[in-house]
Amino acid sequence: MAFILISIFRWVLIKTNFLYRRDGMAQNPYTLIVGSENEYKSSMRVMQQANLEERILGRVGIKENEPGAIGYWKKLDELRPSVNFKEIIFCEGSLLFKDIIEVTQALPKNIRVKFHATKSHSIVGSDSKNTSGEAVSIENGYRIASPYNKRIKRLIDFLVSFLFIISFPVHFIFVKRPLNFFSNCFNVFFAKRTWIGYAVNGKPLPPLRRAIIGCNGTPVESIQSLPAESLRMIDDWYAREYEPGEDLKLIWKNYRQLGG
Repeated sequence: MAFILISIFRWVLIKTNFLYRRDGMAQNPYTLIVGSENEYKSSMRVMQQANLEERILGRVGIKENEPGAIGYWKKLDELRPSVNFKEIIFCEGSLLFKDIIEVTQALPKNIRVKFHATKSHSIVGSDSKNTSGEAVSIENGYRIASPYNKRIKRLIDFLVSFLFIISFPVHFIFVKRPLNFFSNCFNVFFAKRTWIGYAVNGKPLPPLRRAIIGCNGTPVESIQSLPAESLRMIDDWYAREYEPGEDLKLIWKNYRQLGG
């Protein structure tokens, strides 16, 4: 009910102009990074790990006529005619927050502002009064880490488990190890496990509940035919390119194995 009501409530707020959808430009902004050469490289590493490096136009220097910079940070307004930037990442370190705030107050309202602190592994900021704060980190490169996909995945788990439970007599005939199957149904229903998830957890990935069926289509309790490195690559792909419909396909395809 919460999932349905939140979606309806958000739609009403958008229709009444209390919230605004991001347009295509906002989803793929042109971004400048303001900072020293080392700070620029640090910010770029975060953006690359989040698969967002294509947004970057270049570096704005903290000194005038700085080699490798496309402009000077105190003259951002002079860049507007030639560089159509929509987002700026300020690196705190060489610049003080006090100086950054003074500059941001003079920026047009439609410019998105984010901050990257020295030695941190994320970029954070609030886009505008109409949007909540956004964080860019390693997890941003994985679709499965988005709040929307997390809700969809949980909804799929809940509804599928509920349908299996209320139709329990049928599954005694078609599912292997039916008692284990119903145990799995209740574990997924009460959010202790998930139907589809990682085959192994050999590298840092967005956290998921332990799966019944791995994203390679094999029950996680069974012997895996693929080497561990291949399974890690499949897990990485699953997290990075997650599509809710694929969970439903794997559940349908491996229906008889759901008691594994």
